[in-house]
Amino acid sequence: MANIKRLPEYLKTQIASVDNKEYKFVREVLKKNHLNTVCDGARCPNKCECYSSKTATFLILGDTCTRNCAFCNISQKTPLSVDFDEPFHVALAVKELGLKYCVITSVTRDDLKNNHDYGSIHYVNTINEVRKLNSDVKIEILTPDFKGDKIALDRIVEVHPDVFNHNIETIKRLYPIARQMADYDCTLDVLKYMKSRGLITKSGFMLGLGESMDEVKELILDLNSVGLDIVTVGQYIQPSKKHLEVCKYYSLDEYREIEQFIKENTKMFPVVSPLARSSYRAFEAYKAI
Repeated sequence: MANIKRLPEYLKTQIASVDNKEYKFVREVLKKNHLNTVCDGARCPNKCECYSSKTATFLILGDTCTRNCAFCNISQKTPLSVDFDEPFHVALAVKELGLKYCVITSVTRDDLKNNHDYGSIHYVNTINEVRKLNSDVKIEILTPDFKGDKIALDRIVEVHPDVFNHNIETIKRLYPIARQMADYDCTLDVLKYMKSRGLITKSGFMLGLGESMDEVKELILDLNSVGLDIVTVGQYIQPSKKHLEVCKYYSLDEYREIEQFIKENTKMFPVVSPLARSSYRAFEAYKAI
């Protein structure tokens, strides 16, 4: 019989009330504009808090990923064609929600190989459309690695998002298990390159996949070595029985130890807590650096 680990109390989150007007409003705006969010697609534990604050993380380029990360709840099958109206709909939603800080992420689209694209063109179009309707909004993007393609990355640089976020997700040793179609060194190279081009850079990783504390600290130092500005660290929660099991739930004391290590040994701004996710309280982190 499998050893089932009980979810700690501090990881249990509020269920949205059907009477929550802000929550319902966000759902209506997303539905009307035919938009996906990573809040729904990845079963984010902070969805209620974020929707109730009239914010969400937009998921562009469809709801289907071309990679097979073993921890992720995003659908993994043949993706649909790109919706060229989506950038405008994201811009409309940003305006309707009255956002001052907009976070845009996407599935990975390794199938979009022509013109060194990999989804970078759609990101550019989305950023441009959002700014047309929302001149004072700050934009953070959470992107895939674009296969490390410098032409794709340079497209992003040219529209200069306020924050460039690309997640490293876990330690190098666990990549063959958790991220078979990704590359640890490629992620570091992408972050280093975007920092060298003048962007504020951000990355995040999960705890509980089987890493040691020494490996966590090594990962932190690797991120610091490429000039990263903001790092998010949170607990992995198994989305379903088909996904990787949780090896460990870290204690609150261990989270404090990791946060203190970051403060004492790096120049990065830490967002460290069990429920921290890539875009959780992103505006607060941006304002803090």
